[in-house]
Amino acid sequence: MADVPVAPRRAGAAARRGLIRVAVHDDWPAILEVHRRAFVDEDIPRLVEGLRSGGYDVPSLSFVAEVGGSVVGNVMHSWVTVEGTDRRVLQLSPLGVLPEHQRQGHGSNLVRAALEGVRTFGEPLVLVEGNPAYYGRFGFVRADELGLRPPPPSPGWAFQVAVLDESVSLPTGQVAYSPPFRDL
Repeated sequence: MADVPVAPRRAGAAARRGLIRVAVHDDWPAILEVHRRAFVDEDIPRLVEGLRSGGYDVPSLSFVAEVGGSVVGNVMHSWVTVEGTDRRVLQLSPLGVLPEHQRQGHGSNLVRAALEGVRTFGEPLVLVEGNPAYYGRFGFVRADELGLRPPPPSPGWAFQVAVLDESVSLPTGQVAYSPPFRDL
């Protein structure tokens, strides 16, 4: 996926314009800083490190939002499994934006780039655990309504799926997170 210049949907100063691109190795210190500052919970930076060091992330589906040459946001993907099947499914998580750059469209632009990246990658669906009011804007629906149950102790109302290719039969069953997620 080529670098994509984006502008937040709301009008704003040119400084708020950004670029969404695939993350590269040199971005990792900035990505960790984004998640440290975006989440007061120390578990998220540890999750990011665990996904990367354990090889659970999908590097070609890790995107950054860049403003003025600085990384201000990041979204990652990792594989999860559906118990009782041989299917792996992509999970969009974590998504973080520096506090001073939030509410400017960078998170939304990252989610849109992530979904397009997953489509290009050839995967028919992607899971997320998060706020339905936020992720619903991008086509996510409750996963349990399509037969995908959240791993304990995840709440069913927050466990969602975006179906990107309706011609493919979807797996059903309980989803199992990778070890970095289970260790949270």
